[in-house]
This record gives sequence, C-alpha cells and structure tokens, in this order.
Amino acid sequence: PQYFWNAGSTGSSELVALRATEIGDEALKKMVGRAAAYGDLDNDGDVDIVLVGNGGPARVLRNDQKLENNWLRLKLEGTGKSNRDAAGALVTVKAGGVTHRRYVTAARSYLSQCELPLTIGLGKVTAIDEVSIRWPDGQTESVSELEINREHLLRQGALK
Repeated sequence: PQYFWNAGSTGSSELVALRATEIGDEALKKMVGRAAAYGDLDNDGDVDIVLVGNGGPARVLRNDQKLENNWLRLKLEGTGKSNRDAAGALVTVKAGGVTHRRYVTAARSYLSQCELPLTIGLGKVTAIDEVSIRWPDGQTESVSELEINREHLLRQGALK
C-alpha cells in the first residue's frame, strides 16, 4: 500500500515513506488491494483506515496519535428536496483564519464506502468562526459557535 500526506494549502499530496515503527508491520505488507475506506472508528476525532486485499482479511489502521490537536465532526441530514444523507453538500468551515471545504460524498473506493460524517482537523485552533452548508438542493445555511472536539448533527432548515 502507498500512503499520501495531504500537503495542505498547496493543493498537492506527498507520498510518505513510512517505517514499521511508525505505522506497524501490517500496514506495510504487500497486498493486491480491493477496497479502502476511512472513518473515525473509535470516535476520538482522528480518521482511521480500513484496507481490504484480494482474498484476505481486512486491515484496520487505527490512528492513535497523541498530538492533542482539536477537531470538529459534522453529520448532515438533508430534508425537503435534498437527500437525507446530504450527499453532494458542500461544507465550508472557517476557523482561526483558515477555510476548510469538504463535500459529503456517497462513494470513494472500489467496493467500499467511507463514513458520511465529515471530520475537520483544526490543529491548535480553539474556536469555530462559521460553518456554511450548501445543501444538494442549492439552499445555503450557516451556523456559528459550534463546540470543538465533538460531533454535531446539522439538519437542513434547523440551523440558527
């Protein structure tokens, strides 16, 4: 498997050369990959990965870093003309002078599904300035003052 690091504002990704001491032996074993999915499996604010190889067992790569960075998780629920899972919604989070944009997507990898809630890493930022959502039906809503380091359920039409 190859692992890429999101290089942030440059818009590029960098191939990461990892050692078993950093990621574990299982994560670096060669495989014929068939599926990859991510999600916060242990509800601690960092994203974990599940890999599945051809004819082999799933490999769960739990992200247990202790950086003490802050995070925000958003679970969207569409109503009306938008689909209930809010697939296609664009979420913009402004915090600490940085703008994060994420789409809610229904599919990511062959024969797999990543979780629908969005996880936004905030680093040392301690407050959210604003969260804006452009729902699949085109409606736009915003909310501010969301508590960090937890998941929020945001329902279309019910935002302050």
